[in-house]
Amino acid sequence: MGADDSISERTAVKEGLATPEEIQKMTFAKTPKEVLRIRTIIIAGAGSALLTASSLYIALRMGALPWPSIFAALISMAILKALGNTNLNEINVAHTGMTAGALLAGGLAFTIPALWMMGYHETPYLQILVGAVVAVLIACLITLLIRDYMIIRLKLPYPIGTATFLTLKTGDVGGKKFYTLITWILIAGVIVALRDLLGVIPATIVFGGLVMHNILLGIGIFPMATGIGYIIGLLYMGTWFIGAILSYLIIIPISTNVLGYSLDSALAFTRSLGIGLIIGGGIAIIIKSLIDYLKRAKISFVFIAKSSENRGVLRLLFITSVIIILILPLFNVMNIYLAIIAILGVMVTSIMAATLTGQTGIDPMEILGILILLFAMAIIKGISPVEAVLLVMFIAIAAGIVGDVFNDLRAGYLLETPVRKQVFSELIGGLVGAVVGLLTLYMLVSVYGLGAFGPDKFFVAPQAYAVSIMIKGIPNLTGFLSGVIIGLVLGLLGVPAMTLGIGVYLPMIISVPALIGGLARVYIDKRHPKYSEYGIIAGSGLLGGEGITGVIISLIYFIMGR
Repeated sequence: MGADDSISERTAVKEGLATPEEIQKMTFAKTPKEVLRIRTIIIAGAGSALLTASSLYIALRMGALPWPSIFAALISMAILKALGNTNLNEINVAHTGMTAGALLAGGLAFTIPALWMMGYHETPYLQILVGAVVAVLIACLITLLIRDYMIIRLKLPYPIGTATFLTLKTGDVGGKKFYTLITWILIAGVIVALRDLLGVIPATIVFGGLVMHNILLGIGIFPMATGIGYIIGLLYMGTWFIGAILSYLIIIPISTNVLGYSLDSALAFTRSLGIGLIIGGGIAIIIKSLIDYLKRAKISFVFIAKSSENRGVLRLLFITSVIIILILPLFNVMNIYLAIIAILGVMVTSIMAATLTGQTGIDPMEILGILILLFAMAIIKGISPVEAVLLVMFIAIAAGIVGDVFNDLRAGYLLETPVRKQVFSELIGGLVGAVVGLLTLYMLVSVYGLGAFGPDKFFVAPQAYAVSIMIKGIPNLTGFLSGVIIGLVLGLLGVPAMTLGIGVYLPMIISVPALIGGLARVYIDKRHPKYSEYGIIAGSGLLGGEGITGVIISLIYFIMGR
């Protein structure tokens, strides 16, 4: 990894993602010490704290969490270049730790509110922290074990990781890209402050005349929704909005105005249908990826365990697993039988998460957790709702961390960054995220109350709602089973059924601004293609800007006791 390396032998050159001329302009670490320094860990930890808090807010409000990799890469590059004497490998390590917080936040947001939706008033904060910490730890060990297999042997593309590498290769920090990101963060922040702190602009614009006839059409002033719509593009956003039309302009109005059902009954059906579509679509993605994995994989575990380095990791993973099986019951996270299922489940779902992320750029972490929960409920009777939620959280966090770090490892593979330094940074970021995520949850509950989580509430949290109905019962079984079957079929046919389900479930006031973002993406890509990349960065700024500002406002209210 020094100046004497042959440029033509660089991984990025061999894969056609960089030319020898571009490699000559890129700055690589000359010694291992330049890859990971104290400042690198501080930046990774601080960035993880920021992304944990903002991503938790975004995931609870929007029910979606786009990958934060490019956002983190630009911020890491800006800070380290400002400090001076840096290189792309150090930047890669720093943003690896940063992004860990976002996926840990997703694991919390997609599961823990299920407790409050089921009526629990006592939140097991200690058990959440212990479960999150050990999930991060075992996810990092599994990553070390299967990294070479996924990235080198199977050569999975990891589209998000490749995009991150291309962002780092451009190196335009201190230039237009960085200032574009900061500008749109500030724009989103100003809008949210005017809306939520000062009350100058409304949060939603609702058409009252239509609402009287149960046509629940409106527009939310949500920069993050517009940002999400732009980032995911018209295919996914169009599918999302078709789901919204199906739910709010067809099923609900016809059910109430023509068939005579109550609004509550119609909403129970559409929510169950939406959750069923999400779960069915997630299962379809898993099935397709497993089929592809089995076609590629031959004697996989022999390959994984054949090197002496991997055998050492395997021994450490075994010892850590035994310790975790003892720790989880000791801290009342779950009983020992569930702990054993959790460990075995995390081994399987981590491989699934790494495969899914590598093939599709999608990590259905909460679906993986729900599948393990359903398996546990089938063989163990009398699982308490708290244990059930914590089991799903454990699996979801581990799967999220694995998917996240493999994106960063793909970028690191192209940059030839030492693997263990990246995984160590991920570990630090994940541990910081566990603490900050818990504190952020506590703050949000203190400010908004336990009743603010659920369908049509301030924090819609659809994934957590899915977990709650798996445990306490499905509001409309017909709608749910129909959604699962339709989602499975559509998913196997290549239709993004999970996104369709999100549209069916989420309020129309969120879907409309998201559609505007998707349409803006089409316009920019067709009319001004040279600005397409800047549009993605602007979308990331809107997303991050509302998340960060939302957390800051919540913190202000928390300090003021409001």
